[in-house]
Amino acid sequence: MSRNTSRIDISCTDEEIANILHRSTGPAAGQRAGQAASQMGGGAANDQTIAGQANNRPVPTAGLAGTHTCRYNQNEDQFLLLAEPITVPSLPVHHDIENPNPPQGYTAVIQTLAERIATLVPELLSGMNWFFDPFSIHTPSFYRIVPSADRVYLKVVLIDLACRPLESEILEQGTNTHTHAYRTNRLYFETDYYPLKDFEPGQNVLTLDQTIPFTWKGESGQGYMLHGIWMDSDINKFFSKLILPEGKRNHPYYPFTCKQHCISMNAWGIENPDLLARMTELVRPRLDDILEDLQNAAFSELLPLYREIKSTVPAELGSRWNALTVKPYLNEREQKEYTVEF
Repeated sequence: MSRNTSRIDISCTDEEIANILHRSTGPAAGQRAGQAASQMGGGAANDQTIAGQANNRPVPTAGLAGTHTCRYNQNEDQFLLLAEPITVPSLPVHHDIENPNPPQGYTAVIQTLAERIATLVPELLSGMNWFFDPFSIHTPSFYRIVPSADRVYLKVVLIDLACRPLESEILEQGTNTHTHAYRTNRLYFETDYYPLKDFEPGQNVLTLDQTIPFTWKGESGQGYMLHGIWMDSDINKFFSKLILPEGKRNHPYYPFTCKQHCISMNAWGIENPDLLARMTELVRPRLDDILEDLQNAAFSELLPLYREIKSTVPAELGSRWNALTVKPYLNEREQKEYTVEF
């Protein structure tokens, strides 16, 4: 999914992948995963029915009510440490963004990976549908349309297939045209809820409700060292600290964010977007004031505006994170990582 885009085209998808993610996983699923790579030499069907069917499928909620654990690396990328490794086949390096169809054999690769992930981490992709995004073929995209009391939300899961050589076993060396094939027990991902604008059932192009118009603050440095300054991280801190219990340590995990210029929410371990709806009610009337304050100063829990809004937040809204713990540790390469549990 392209960064900052407001429109998401979900028209190019695959019914077989949808079936994989909407049924129970078990030993048979593992057997099918070994067969999928040799099937389907071509691209995915342009199935226009799945978007309309998304709300009618049963959505599993396995594990969502229990304790959830994820990790972050030193770059603050979110990942899961899998009980068993997954194998990522070689993929084309390049794809014409004007071509809405997947490369030859790409859909079969996604089928294999989807089945493997559904077996190892069923709650991550349960009830989702895959869609092909020509802008990011190395980041398979999955979605689910989620109705809520006030509006319709979009849940998106992005799986990062970029090879990290120090964390992977290289099975086949990459070339100028194809990526490494590798094996790893780390699954890097993003999963978020976004509000939709003017949603109609059966739509193949979804529009996000982008209520945060800008996050640019300026530039610093000079010459070749000139770099931009955005206030995204400060907005994430402001939003998240409003809901989290007072004094709770959470870095680098921020449950409420401003991705895609939306008031958004990290969906890992969160069954539905109801909390996002409540959060939006709290901050949207004061959004201009929040952006103005953060334009002029870095976030601090001592900001008068933050303290004012925080005083109006019912404590029960943050109860999901009463048991939140963040534990830093050094991995085998002595790089700092974090375990997040709630």
